[in-house]
Amino acid sequence: MNNSIAQFNATDFDNAVATFPPAQVVVCGLTVTEKRLSVVKQASSMSLGFLAGQKGKVGKAAREVGLVDSVAQIATQCKTGNYKPLADAIAALTGESLTIANRAAYQSLQDRFEDKLRDLKNNGYTVSKKTGLEAPTAKRTVLVNVINLVAATYTIAN
Repeated sequence: MNNSIAQFNATDFDNAVATFPPAQVVVCGLTVTEKRLSVVKQASSMSLGFLAGQKGKVGKAAREVGLVDSVAQIATQCKTGNYKPLADAIAALTGESLTIANRAAYQSLQDRFEDKLRDLKNNGYTVSKKTGLEAPTAKRTVLVNVINLVAATYTIAN
């Protein structure tokens, strides 16, 4: 039995060409807009990153698809015990420091932010002086977005 280790030349790796299957995109729809949007729905995350910067319906669709993909990726990380992406997203939304140390802290996030929502003055609404109608405050909107994000990660991760 020969216990030798294979020796490789570094230039072999530098000159190697990876082979991939042909890139194929199937477009469907009747109008140009429908065709473009059908491509966005099946685009890779790298393409979505580029398309999200575009204006119009394609850019908006790419941002929405990317958002769903991002939430799924955050949920997948939470399922494995990596709460950093979720903490980053919540801290970026709220502008407040946040620590999620363990599963119990993760599972109590929704209750924590719902309590903050309940504690807002006037339930997080202001009354317009011109129209007299109630409008949500920016703080309420942020807290609702955080609660929705956490709820989505729970749903996807479980």
